[in-house]
Amino acid sequence: MNEPIFHFYGNKAGVEGADQIKQVIDDATRGSEYYKRQQEKRLQVLQKVNKMQIELENYNKNEQRKKDIKEIIQNKVKEFQINTDRIWAHFDMDMFYVACELLDKPELIDKPVAVGQSIVSTANYVARKYGVRSAMPTFVAKKLCPDIIFIPCHFEKYKSVSNIFMTILKKYDDNLESMGLDEANLDLTQYINNSQEDPAILCENIRKDIFLATQLTASCGVGPNKMIAKLASEINKPNGLHVVQQSPIAVLSFLEKLPVRKIPGIGNITEQILSGLNFNTCKDVRDRADELYIIFTPKTFEYIFYSCWGVSRNYHVEFEDQHSISCQRTFSSISTQKEFEDKVDYIAEKLAEEMQSEEKVGNHLTLIIKTSKFEIRNKSLQLNQYTNQSKQIALYGKQLLKIMQLDEPIRLLGLKMSSLANEKQIQKQSISTYFKKQFDKSNDQENQIASNMGSKSHNIYEDSNPILKVQLQQPEQSKPEIISDDEVSSISNQIISGVNSKSNQSQAQQQKFQQKQQAQPKSFNCPICNKDIDCKGNNTVLNKHIDRCINQQNVIAEQSDESNKNVKDSKKKVSSKIENKAQKSLNFFKKGP
Repeated sequence: MNEPIFHFYGNKAGVEGADQIKQVIDDATRGSEYYKRQQEKRLQVLQKVNKMQIELENYNKNEQRKKDIKEIIQNKVKEFQINTDRIWAHFDMDMFYVACELLDKPELIDKPVAVGQSIVSTANYVARKYGVRSAMPTFVAKKLCPDIIFIPCHFEKYKSVSNIFMTILKKYDDNLESMGLDEANLDLTQYINNSQEDPAILCENIRKDIFLATQLTASCGVGPNKMIAKLASEINKPNGLHVVQQSPIAVLSFLEKLPVRKIPGIGNITEQILSGLNFNTCKDVRDRADELYIIFTPKTFEYIFYSCWGVSRNYHVEFEDQHSISCQRTFSSISTQKEFEDKVDYIAEKLAEEMQSEEKVGNHLTLIIKTSKFEIRNKSLQLNQYTNQSKQIALYGKQLLKIMQLDEPIRLLGLKMSSLANEKQIQKQSISTYFKKQFDKSNDQENQIASNMGSKSHNIYEDSNPILKVQLQQPEQSKPEIISDDEVSSISNQIISGVNSKSNQSQAQQQKFQQKQQAQPKSFNCPICNKDIDCKGNNTVLNKHIDRCINQQNVIAEQSDESNKNVKDSKKKVSSKIENKAQKSLNFFKKGP
C-alpha cells in the first residue's frame, strides 16, 4: 500500500496492461527524486483515506444521521434533471503532435514514436501499447519501449494544422470552446435545428472534412452536454465516433460502468482517495452518495455527484469568465541564474503572444517552478498596471525569480497572468475617466459663473484637489517602447523593501534601456500649453508635465455689466474652451508621442 501510484499509466486510449506497466515504471524510477516525491504523496493519501474511513465508520453507526443525510441526497436528486434538449460534439485530433510529424516522416508510421525531449508530449498508438503516454519522463518511456523514436516539438507546425482544424469546426459553431490545439467542444443545437441533419451523419461528415484538409484523423463524441460528449469521444479512439442518445436513460446507461477517474477534473490524488474508499465507477458514487457527502467538501462533493449523474454544462460560457492565462514548459534540469532568466524571457514571450491573441491584459503575475526534486514553488505579485507585453512580464518575472532565491536545479518554469481584463475596455476606461473629470469641472465652472454674475471680471480657478490622473501609457500599453527608470524602481518597491532594481540591473540591461531611450524623440509638444517639453526620451517627464498643466490651468472669463444678457454666451465660451482642450488632449492620446 505504500508504493507510489504514478499518474502516467493506465488511463489513456491505447495503453494496455496497466499492472505490467506499473512494475516497469517502479523499477525504472525507484530511488529517483520523482519516486521519493510520489512516495510522499502516496503516504499523504493513505493518511487521508484512513481518516475518512474512520469518519465513515462513525457515520454508519449513527442511524439517525444516516437517515438525515440520505434524505438530503434524495432531495438533491429530485432538484435536478438531466437536460437533453441540446446537442454537443467533442472533436479530438488523434495523437496530434506525433500525427503532424508523421506527415513529414511516413516511414515511421509503424514504429513507436513520441514527441518531446525530457518529457513525452504525445506518443503514437504503437508506443502506447508499451505503456508510453503523455507527461511521462523520457527515460521511463525508454525503459518501457527501448526502440522508441523521439522527435523534437515544432509548435509552429502544429499551430498551422490546428488553424485548419478550428476553421472547419467554426462553420458549425462560431463560438466553439477550444481545449488546446487539438480539441474543441461544439454546441450543434442551432445548426442541427436549422439543417435537420442527423447528428451522427453530420459529425461523420465533419471528420471526413478534417481528414481531407489535414490528412489527419479525429475522433468525436456526441451527447446532450459538454462532459458527455467529451467522455464519448474516448470510446472509439482512434478515428472513431460514438453517440450518446438524447435521453436521461441513455446518459445514465452510458455512465453506469464508467470509471470515476474518467470524469474530467478528477485528478490523480482524488482518484486514489476514491479508489481507496471503493468508489470505482459512477454507479458506486450514485449508490453511496451519502458517504461521499460526509467525507468531501461541499464543492468537491457536488462536482463528483452531479458529474456521475450526467449533469453538466450544456451552454457556452462567455470568454470573460476566464480568470487566467498561463504558459509553462518542462525541460532538462537547469541550475544557473542565466539559464533561469533565459527561461523567464522565453516563457514571458509565449505568454504575451497568448494574451495578445485573446486581447487580454492582466495585473497579477505568478511565477511557478518545479525543482529537480519535484517540489512545486510559486511567487505572486500584484502589478501597478495592466499589461500583456513580454518585456514587462519578463521584468516582473525576473524580480520574482530573485526573491525566490533558488538554490537547486529546476525542471519546470511557468508564468500565469490573472485578474484579466479586456485590453480595449481598459484603454477606453482610462480615457473616459479622464474626460468625465474634465467635463465635471466644466459644469462646476459654469455654476460658479452664474453665481458671480454682475462682476466686471472673475478669475475662475480649478478645484485645488488633484484630478484623477490618467496613465498616458495606458492607451499605448499594447506596444510600449520605453520602460523607464521610475517603472523599474516601482516594480522593485512592490516586491520587497530595500531592493533597488536600478542598482541590481545588469550592465547589459542598462545599456539596452539607454539605447531604446536614445532612439526616442528628445522633445514633445504639450497639447495643453503648446510648449516643447524636453523629455530626454522619457514618457514619464511628459506625463508629469501634462498632469501639471491640467491641474494648474486657470480659466478666465470676462463678464460685462450686462451679465443677464450675456450669461448664456459666457457659459458657452467657457464650456467650449475646456471642451476644445479636452478634444485636443484626446487627439494627442490617440496619436501618441
